[in-house]
Amino acid sequence: MSPDPAIAEGLANVIPEMLDELEEYITGGNRAAALIKATEVVEQDPECVQALWALLELGLPERRRDGSYRIDPTLAEAAKGWTLAKKIVALDPTHRGAWFRGAILATQHLGLSEEVLQWWEDFRAEFPTDTTPVIEQAALLIRMGFYAEASERLEVVVAQGMDEMPREQLFRVERMNQTIRRYYEMEKIDVFKPQNPDHSTWKDIDGMRNLKPGSEKFTFFMLAGPLVIWEALALQMFMPKSTWGMCAAFLLVYASILWVRRISITITDKRNRPVLDLWRAIEVEATSGKVCIPEKIRDSKLYRIVINKDYPVAFRQRMEKIVENDEKITKRWEMKMPYWTTFDISTPGEEE
Repeated sequence: MSPDPAIAEGLANVIPEMLDELEEYITGGNRAAALIKATEVVEQDPECVQALWALLELGLPERRRDGSYRIDPTLAEAAKGWTLAKKIVALDPTHRGAWFRGAILATQHLGLSEEVLQWWEDFRAEFPTDTTPVIEQAALLIRMGFYAEASERLEVVVAQGMDEMPREQLFRVERMNQTIRRYYEMEKIDVFKPQNPDHSTWKDIDGMRNLKPGSEKFTFFMLAGPLVIWEALALQMFMPKSTWGMCAAFLLVYASILWVRRISITITDKRNRPVLDLWRAIEVEATSGKVCIPEKIRDSKLYRIVINKDYPVAFRQRMEKIVENDEKITKRWEMKMPYWTTFDISTPGEEE
């Protein structure tokens, strides 16, 4: 049944006025009044993107200048925000704010890895030259242990026609490539799949269950401190006291610090390998909605530290519900990958 023309005309006149009031409340920092007004607008027009976006933003805690939340959203708030984000991009696929907010909520606060991979791929259909979705996909794949797939995704960001990456993204991509190189060799023979309860990696995690994760900074200072002291004493005794001697001493200390830095990274990586595997197991539980972590590990000091330090409130609340439900994951479970679309982003008018 088509709406009454008179009612439709009335709404067309009223909605803009309500949106103006909503904007005034938001600009003035009156979140409570803005939330009420946004709700009223949506009641009148369920497809008003501006009001839906206001509901999404106002339904989450306030953010700091750097974009982080002053307090973590709860599971209910994150889930509602995720639902609103999906509705907004369905109505307006060009709404970048909803795309990014939805991705943050689904990844960091809900742990929906499978859905986020597809979410970013859908985003690329609207913005095929944007490098952000590809980088975020690669980061998630690294977290889940798909190093070869992550490397293939990172190749896309340097393809012809892609947007130029800002310096921060370039540094991040380089760090991700280093991570892939470090861990791919370690896992290419025997990849840890948390859904397999008989995998040998569970023994490594169990062996660290009552320990804290290692700190790269702590390891570095423990190694570098004594070395620098011994070098200072040796240089004072044997190095000639001249300008060239001072330069040589500086270069020697600097080179030794770089060497110790590399050693400390290697030592910390080896010590924290079970921590990375535990992260992967937690992510698998979150995205599948089923449990795979043994009870003795879930009750361990290591698990409590990792889950409380590395995951926000909504994620922990969702994990509690998954654990309470206690549905076991099967060995055959595999994470669903999206169909990686190849977009034609060649420059218009460019010769083939």
